[in-house]
Amino acid sequence: MSKWAGTANWGRRGARVSVTLACLILAARMAAGSTPSGNDFSLDLSQAKKSADRKVLLDEALGKQHFFRYLRIVEITPGETGGTPFIDLVTIEPSSSMTVKFKVVKSLSLITLKEAPASSAGDAVAVTGVIQSVDPAKRTMILNPVIVRYKDRLSPKMGSREMTNERDSSGIVYSFTAGKVPVNVSKRDEDLLEFEEKILAERGKAGWSQFLVDEIAKRDEAAKIERAKLGVYRKDTDSAPSAAPTGPVQSVITEDED
Repeated sequence: MSKWAGTANWGRRGARVSVTLACLILAARMAAGSTPSGNDFSLDLSQAKKSADRKVLLDEALGKQHFFRYLRIVEITPGETGGTPFIDLVTIEPSSSMTVKFKVVKSLSLITLKEAPASSAGDAVAVTGVIQSVDPAKRTMILNPVIVRYKDRLSPKMGSREMTNERDSSGIVYSFTAGKVPVNVSKRDEDLLEFEEKILAERGKAGWSQFLVDEIAKRDEAAKIERAKLGVYRKDTDSAPSAAPTGPVQSVITEDED
């Protein structure tokens, strides 16, 4: 979670770690292989007083992937280039008030934006994107490429810990590995769990596992049909069915395509 998430203070913090130390922390996170917070980077950059500190922050961040939450949409513009649909977004990062712009072209990301209720101005999204350029003077940042992870809340949840499945329908709420096929059940299909006791009593562990596999497959197929209506695929390319999964069966797609 971002170091400013969970607090009501969106402005300057009184006892803040120095920008130089923040730069070292950011570099250490990158070296460790974790995706750094775009929200933290935006706030650090906006509070940096010296050009040398801003340069260190930019040198560490440019060309690298960051995870942004709570990006409030101010402009959302769909379009198409050579048969390929896209959506341009202009958003505001709340801790720094920086403008963050990006073009969404990946089909699963477009699906996330277009699925009901479709994202619109005033809503928020969470994205993973490579920081392509930053203009500190204009307080503008461009991300490219970008994956839209989920529709987000506008601000951190207060008072209690936020669970992944509260904001992301692909968040796993249940796993069953005692059957022939391991199964992960996402928040979307949580209602299936009400049948667990009954199916286990009637069909055993193998039957419960197969029940989940079959029901998830039905819902995934229905979701696929609905996604096809959203117009997110190339107009001159037929969408071929995905290859059979080699790992555990899991409802709801959790990763975007390359």
